[in-house]
Amino acid sequence: MDRTCLVKAARGDVELDMLFSNVNLVNVFSCEVYPADVGIYADRIAVVGPAGAFNLKAKRVYDGSGKWAVPGFIDTHAHIESSMVTPANYAAAVLPRGTTTSVVDPHEVANVMGMDGVRYLVEASQSLPLRVLVAVPSCVPAVPGKEEAGASFSSDEIAEMLSWPGIVALGEVMDYRGVVAGKPRMIEIVNTALNMKKTIQGHAPRLSGRELNAYIAAGIDNDHEIRGGEEALEKLRLGLIPLLRVNSFNNQISNIIRGLTSAKLIDLALCTDDVEPEDLLQNGHLDRVIRGVIEEGIDPALAIRWATLNGARQYNLRDLGAIAPGYIADIVLLSSLEDVRTSEVIVGGRLIVEAGALVKAIESPPIALEVGNSVCVKPLSAIDFILPAPIKNGTINANVIALDLVTRLTRLETVTVRVKEHRLDLESRDDGICYLCVVPRHGQTHGQPSVVLLKGVDMRRGAMATSIAHDSHNILVAGRKPNDMLRAVQELEKTGGGIVIADEGRVLAKVELPLAGLLSLKTAPEVALEMKVLNDTLRHLGVDVPAPGLVLSGLALLVLPEVRVSDMGGLFDVLTQEFIPVFTGGMADESQE
Repeated sequence: MDRTCLVKAARGDVELDMLFSNVNLVNVFSCEVYPADVGIYADRIAVVGPAGAFNLKAKRVYDGSGKWAVPGFIDTHAHIESSMVTPANYAAAVLPRGTTTSVVDPHEVANVMGMDGVRYLVEASQSLPLRVLVAVPSCVPAVPGKEEAGASFSSDEIAEMLSWPGIVALGEVMDYRGVVAGKPRMIEIVNTALNMKKTIQGHAPRLSGRELNAYIAAGIDNDHEIRGGEEALEKLRLGLIPLLRVNSFNNQISNIIRGLTSAKLIDLALCTDDVEPEDLLQNGHLDRVIRGVIEEGIDPALAIRWATLNGARQYNLRDLGAIAPGYIADIVLLSSLEDVRTSEVIVGGRLIVEAGALVKAIESPPIALEVGNSVCVKPLSAIDFILPAPIKNGTINANVIALDLVTRLTRLETVTVRVKEHRLDLESRDDGICYLCVVPRHGQTHGQPSVVLLKGVDMRRGAMATSIAHDSHNILVAGRKPNDMLRAVQELEKTGGGIVIADEGRVLAKVELPLAGLLSLKTAPEVALEMKVLNDTLRHLGVDVPAPGLVLSGLALLVLPEVRVSDMGGLFDVLTQEFIPVFTGGMADESQE
């Protein structure tokens, strides 16, 4: 670009377009806070100086007294699909919170619609005031041969998408086992991104030692799947940049920061990953992550650096992440620094948010994608949701998925269950164990549900079915009564995807997500209200956990420890990458034979 006029404006030979005078500048280079004037010409910052020192003039002058000027927040890893709304409606929700740039990995919609889904998200993000930068999904599906999605990407498809405008990275490399083992598919995909000089997002929960070294040696740049200080420190020391996250069901900031006391915390960055609409509107976006960091004793100026400059440097965004001459004028004015309370938001020199509200509505750009029903399931009956026991009567040992509601990780447990006429007597148990099923919805040839057992959700009444089932996004349904499970799935098929709660044959609540079974065409406040009703309904049924409507969503994610469920073979050991049986042996009660 020709910066001739910008240089003239910086010298004082051309009038500034906009001036913010006497603001408290948060300088992310020096981590200082001091009174300053900030002058903008066109879409860039022309001049920054001590308050009153340069006697600056501009066409529009804003008195910044009592406010803090910080760079626009950069979300280093996010999935728009988790907001359940389109990119335009997502932008309308996050801009008033100070997020001006989001690096998004559309692997949710890609797993359903393939390259058309990625193209949709790119096109639907064009010309928005929110700067949406795309990371090409690296693992579609996450674990080939162990699950089926609606698409499959090889290095050829990924190379094509990496060449598209607006692509800044390879999305999170979730098949970390494949990378460590040197599997050709993953090595080819990572090498493709390296050859095209793209940042490579990581996903390596609990990976350590030589295996972690192997993963990083492949070319991975960062990781958002960190849950403790020891893990963060090991990765930081090896050059893998931790992306600290707070989202709708995961906040490990306290564990991480308190375990990093021996390190100089310079090269960390922040992200949201997954935030559902009710949570976003109530509790915030990247502003919430920054608040969480400050609450752990991190200096506010350093916390702002993590949320801005460090993220920009991760993705080689030379002109973003700071308030300095030549940088793009993405600026957030805060009425409170420690509370991260947004007042005004300027994006590319334009005032987008004033007094905490959008200046004007955000219009969706035209797209070529047709919205059709992506939920394709074979005819089902209630018997398909039953897990028949190999003995007629007695007791049997069964492997179950035990979900930790704090970390959303799982472990394998073995329990003893009563059997009556080949059926498990789950209702006699007091630990809330229920059925968990994956129903293929992409037209798979095998077609029938995979049924396992789940502990931790406490689904004692009713059933919940969802087409949000990371990352292959088949249907997940949980409950104790097969009739309710069938009813929920049937309603989900009829609506084209979303989340459905059914009990005693009635639909109690639902959120319709007709676009790929992941996105609504409504605004974020409208979807947030629907999610609130659904979440309240689940709590009434006994599922009292954070973000209850999404409590099932990660249970088919075959790259999170330690055990998950797959549409192709049921119970899946993430560490060994092998299927395991539900039943491990039992004892028949001969008196009932």
